[in-house]
Amino acid sequence: MTQEEIIESKNEQYSIILDRESKLSSTDYIAAKIAEGKATQKEYAGKIAERQQWRDDINEAQDAIKALDALEPEPDERPAEE
Repeated sequence: MTQEEIIESKNEQYSIILDRESKLSSTDYIAAKIAEGKATQKEYAGKIAERQQWRDDINEAQDAIKALDALEPEPDERPAEE
């Protein structure tokens, strides 16, 4: 991968992280309702599973960024502009 491709891939991973963090934030009320006894885990089982998937997505994106950081960029093979 060229440096440009690495940066593009990292930006895609950062976008995933930001999206999933936003989704988690917008559903934090569920944990509060369960903690306060106003709802049960059974009532929100689907959303709880979805939240776990979002956390998994964040972890995968963070791992992908670490892997991209470890790459040595290939030289750009485009002809030099004169």
